[in-house]
Amino acid sequence: MGVTQPSYKVQWLADIEIPLANKFYRMHGFRGKAKRHEDCAVVRNERGEVIGCGYLRRYESFKLLAGVAVAPEYQGRGVARLLLALLAKRFDRNTYTFPYIHLESFYLSLGFEVVEAELLPTPVAELYSSYLNQGRSISAMGYR
Repeated sequence: MGVTQPSYKVQWLADIEIPLANKFYRMHGFRGKAKRHEDCAVVRNERGEVIGCGYLRRYESFKLLAGVAVAPEYQGRGVARLLLALLAKRFDRNTYTFPYIHLESFYLSLGFEVVEAELLPTPVAELYSSYLNQGRSISAMGYR
């Protein structure tokens, strides 16, 4: 007897659907907050429920991959990788992310590289510093 693979659906949200992403974040206690006019993607389970979410926040000179989160009961099942495969279609050399330290190797596998704080462009460095000042254990990474 074979093991059946769950059928997840990965999709972009339209502006009118952004509240679904924020409901997901609140429901699971994640910090993310998507805004209209951002590239926001979700993964849905077989029942159509949002089980993963992430977005690209656009700044004047760069994009920040943020809010990447997977419902606890779906973590470790490839959901984040599916989500990031769709989001990656909009990455470029000016895309950055600030993952928790323990997720660095995962982001390395997706084409990001660690960037020392002093080598970050000034606007990215300022944002990174503000996140660090919130006590987060994160690193700065840029897309290759």
